[in-house]
Amino acid sequence: VFLDIGANVEVRAQHLVQFAWLGAAFSKSVLGVERPEVGLLSVGEEAGKGNAFVKQTFAAMQAMDWASSCGARFVGNVEGRDLMGELTDVAVTDGFTGNVALKAMEGTTKTVIKALLEAFDATPEARTAAESLLPALLPLYAKFSPETYGGAMLLGVDGVCIISHGSSNANAI
Repeated sequence: VFLDIGANVEVRAQHLVQFAWLGAAFSKSVLGVERPEVGLLSVGEEAGKGNAFVKQTFAAMQAMDWASSCGARFVGNVEGRDLMGELTDVAVTDGFTGNVALKAMEGTTKTVIKALLEAFDATPEARTAAESLLPALLPLYAKFSPETYGGAMLLGVDGVCIISHGSSNANAI
């Protein structure tokens, strides 16, 4: 769970604590994660890393009793490279930074997929290899394509709200 990815671009530290709590609750109740691990997106893993806002948020998140409030655990700062990994169940940041990170990941994925498809079509040998590899790789394309998901859930509202981005096509919707 990665939030905020664009709904709230100007926030205070307490907002990120609330977003993290919502993400942990979603992880538990919807995704079945028994004890969600929450991380704060920063420029380094060390507690002292980040700008004044991130440091203030870190202190607020560290002071919270995660176990009794929502059954989660705050693991500290995480870096951008950790967003697609398994270091945390919930990564939290402001909507501006989250949206930039999300779009960077989408662009990187699109570039890598394009490069792979071009490599698979570069020579007759590559095309032969692609015939074997593509069936195994196609599920990865579906997993990482923005069209597969179409949008993101807006947590904290009374009901279901999915926000899609302006470039969503008919398949995404």
